[in-house]
Amino acid sequence: MGRPSRALMVLFVLVVLAGRSLNAHPHMFFSSEVEFVWSGERLSGAYLDWTFDSFFSADLIHGYDHNRDGKFDATETREIFNNAFTNLRHYYYFTFIRQQSKRSNPAAVKEFSARQRNGTVSYRFYIDLSGYAPGELFLAVYDYTFFCDIRPGEQPVRLRYEPALVRPRFEIVENKDYPVYYDPLATADDTTVHYSYRPGLKTYYPKEIRIYYDN
Repeated sequence: MGRPSRALMVLFVLVVLAGRSLNAHPHMFFSSEVEFVWSGERLSGAYLDWTFDSFFSADLIHGYDHNRDGKFDATETREIFNNAFTNLRHYYYFTFIRQQSKRSNPAAVKEFSARQRNGTVSYRFYIDLSGYAPGELFLAVYDYTFFCDIRPGEQPVRLRYEPALVRPRFEIVENKDYPVYYDPLATADDTTVHYSYRPGLKTYYPKEIRIYYDN
């Protein structure tokens, strides 16, 4: 069962919201948690865990748990990745990495998995951070089209490291210096990234995870 994820979500929203305008944001919700992983003294990457709202979870379960056994096997997980996840590459996987004033995004993700628990679906995947310069790094997860409302999970940040080798710390800070601009009247398929303000745009200040180190 294959279909583009955004087209699916638009159709699903039309049914659930009974004709509400697609210009009203947002239309789906999920929580995000990040586990940063070090290899020796170097930050190697991060695992992202996304847990979806009950409506989108129900749609994923209905569409992909073909044998109705309450879990996604390897084939079902591959279908979810190909049909309901990989399209997010056009939206930068909702993941924005910053060092100083430069923002960038993951070129790809690895180790994708999907799981069910009590009717709720979660994704987990890995992004490579080994190519970034050592030192302070900021990571934020948000949908700049504001189709999705992304909220922090119960444990939004975890650090996995060897204390004898490295002493990383984190804080979550609202970035007032590097805002994001978005069009509140944009449709769900609008992928435009606004790098500067223009009349009609709204301003959003991302809440970034700041990774830094004790001396």
